[in-house]
Amino acid sequence: MSRRTATRAVGVALLVTATAGSLSAPALAAPGSGPSSAVLSAMQRDLGLTADQARERVRQDSDAARITTSARAAADNFYAGSWIESGKPVVAVSDPARAEAVRAAGAEARVVGVSRSQLDGAKAELDRRTDSSPAEVGSWYVDEPSNSVVVTVTKGKRTPATDAFVGGLAKSNTPVRVEETEGTPVASGDLVGGNAIYMGGGTAGRCSAGFAAKTASDEPRLITAGHCSKPGAVVALGNLGIGEFVNTNWKDGNDFAAVAVNPLTWTLQPLVNQWNGGNVTVKGSEEAPLGGAICKSGSTTQWTCGTVRARNVTVKYGQSDGSTVVVRGLTQYTACVEQGDSGGSNISGDQAQGLTSGARLKDVGGKLRCLSSADEGATSVSWFQPINEALKEYSLTLLTG
Repeated sequence: MSRRTATRAVGVALLVTATAGSLSAPALAAPGSGPSSAVLSAMQRDLGLTADQARERVRQDSDAARITTSARAAADNFYAGSWIESGKPVVAVSDPARAEAVRAAGAEARVVGVSRSQLDGAKAELDRRTDSSPAEVGSWYVDEPSNSVVVTVTKGKRTPATDAFVGGLAKSNTPVRVEETEGTPVASGDLVGGNAIYMGGGTAGRCSAGFAAKTASDEPRLITAGHCSKPGAVVALGNLGIGEFVNTNWKDGNDFAAVAVNPLTWTLQPLVNQWNGGNVTVKGSEEAPLGGAICKSGSTTQWTCGTVRARNVTVKYGQSDGSTVVVRGLTQYTACVEQGDSGGSNISGDQAQGLTSGARLKDVGGKLRCLSSADEGATSVSWFQPINEALKEYSLTLLTG
């Protein structure tokens, strides 16, 4: 989609460009272990932390992810969600009898009304009714801290159709909350990026690299956003050929794709560009906890950080022809992302999280901006496609250093 058609009012936007430092020619040296100075600096800037607080936040998030795994098992079928609160892991349970086992695993126990499986069931019901969802509804997801399903609608546009859409869940006794927010489904599409890759031999737009991976037979693959996929060769660095898309998941409820990389020309690296001349080395792909810090590498907004707000989010992306593409299973977070950031790397410490998919953007003087840049005091709403889903779908192994 061209910039002319992308600059509409306020919208939920696909960010059809991307960035990350996982593709290099020649190979780059890997940085040292532990959180890099760029990670810590971005966390200080975007999360309002001191250097010591940023280091402590990385440690807390890592510990919380480990503790939550054990506590979730202890909660068994009564597990109702988990998140970080005041630096400590919290696990919700729908049965008070399970609280002590959760505490024994090292987490704070929070007794709530319904289980996560019941919340997921209610969200799945909304997913089944996607085609009948009214235009003002932009997304829906399970909000674990409030023990409810949240449905977002364009601010000032709530109608009886909205209430009818969520009203069908009343019989399930699942708490449902309608939240008005800036944005309606709009696709952005000006393909720009750092560490750029050009589709269709350079004639079909531009995106950027996501994460490096390999097949069971060690063939190199580059993973990026599915909506970046175009027919023909993928090139970069002055028309130097990379390869072609061999897998694409888009318009099927997903947003990821893989490029078969020419190993004679390119060396894939387990690196993410920090936009300060350095890189972060990817060590794994352990999922960050709800409330955990995430940093994003993108060609437009470069290196920004935020926190995880929700998982398994369903988002409706509007297209230029008036149709809608629905993507499910996204993670919602608060880092600022804009046009040019699609497909880029999202990372927590040194753990790969996902590929930038879209965001709520607002037109400011003809340029679509993230909400925190457009309005002072506003919180950005962005989404990424979890990397582990793409790795599993394509039977790939993440490249780590």
